[in-house]
Amino acid sequence: MSRNFTFGPPSAEQAELHAIAERAFEDGLASLVPGTTLAQVHRGATDSLARQGLRSYRRGHFGHGVGQSVFSEQWPFIAADSDVVIEAGMVLAFEIPLYIDGLASFNLEDQFLITPNGPVAMNRLPRRLEVIG
Repeated sequence: MSRNFTFGPPSAEQAELHAIAERAFEDGLASLVPGTTLAQVHRGATDSLARQGLRSYRRGHFGHGVGQSVFSEQWPFIAADSDVVIEAGMVLAFEIPLYIDGLASFNLEDQFLITPNGPVAMNRLPRRLEVIG
């Protein structure tokens, strides 16, 4: 999992960028349900970012499978070309990384157990931007 912090108050641009990431995370997460393809989840996150003003943002994947290795990302990937159908019992990492030179590097990521009723987060930590100091 990944969370984000600033040392002191964030700038207005940093706060807005993180809010965009949070909304895109929620929009993509809404598609992380059995019967949906991983490409549909990718499209949901990409479309959310575009609606919020990041129209040129491109990302190869917004997450990956979990369970075969603790040291690397693994198949299946939440990618634009993935025809993998989400099934109950899968464990997937879902993430929204945003890296803007000179402004911020953010990544929101959680691991989810996919149940018949949808994704269940494997932790309870809030995804908001936290201020230190």
